[in-house]
Amino acid sequence: MMLIHCTKKLMAKLPFEESPAVDYLSAPAQQFYNWHANLITIQRKQCVILVNDATRYAVFLPSMTKSELKHFDYHFHDVFVNSLIKAGLDYPLIEVAAKHLHDTKFHYDTVCSRSVQGTMRLMTEDLNWSLYHNSQHIDDVAVYTTSAWLSDRPCNIKGVKDCIWPVKAMSELLSQL
Repeated sequence: MMLIHCTKKLMAKLPFEESPAVDYLSAPAQQFYNWHANLITIQRKQCVILVNDATRYAVFLPSMTKSELKHFDYHFHDVFVNSLIKAGLDYPLIEVAAKHLHDTKFHYDTVCSRSVQGTMRLMTEDLNWSLYHNSQHIDDVAVYTTSAWLSDRPCNIKGVKDCIWPVKAMSELLSQL
């Protein structure tokens, strides 16, 4: 059961009702299934950035139209699994991720962590700067590579002394599932 903690701005655009999930999963599974999502505007296009709560692994969904938001789970699954390939994870770990996402129900709420939202804000700023610096249009980005690139950076988590690297942290989490 995937739980997406949406900002109120994103929740207003999604064609789904708020439906918090019940926590009955093991600790690694809860960490895998908890994500934050935010609706951002880049170059006048609606985009969604998702960040895993525990690992800070990012999934970037550019130019999301109203009809694409209806199939939010499909787009998340596609970009997440393919970005793991781009990030260089071992194939057995990618299979674990795909297996855990297959037929998973998505639940949405508006409970948000300021720590995760701060990570999303920094990633959004880096993405905006990169597009501006490279004179690139948002429709020309390589989606899977961009998600892997956003996850290839040190991140801070409130209450954790050392920085974590999202790709490495996601790899470790998938190996525990």
